[in-house]
Amino acid sequence: MNMIYKKQLKQFLKKNFKSKKYFTLKILTFKKDRYLLIIYNQEGYSIYEDGFEKKHYRFLSPEETMKKAMERANFEFKRSYRLYIQFKRE
Repeated sequence: MNMIYKKQLKQFLKKNFKSKKYFTLKILTFKKDRYLLIIYNQEGYSIYEDGFEKKHYRFLSPEETMKKAMERANFEFKRSYRLYIQFKRE
């Protein structure tokens, strides 16, 4: 599990969304009590949100997914300075 600054999240997502390989990405707060789970597989992109709100989103394009992921990350991790990242290629 790696730690990144919240400001680096957008660059991290751009870099990993460019690859065409399937992946699972979990972004957690420092306390690990809230997270966003982004899954890319043959069905497309999915975002699972577990924190203040528990929601599920589905997208086909990486641009829409990244936009929604950043929106939800800013909401869920409003006061977080650093985030934990779990990244796994499938």
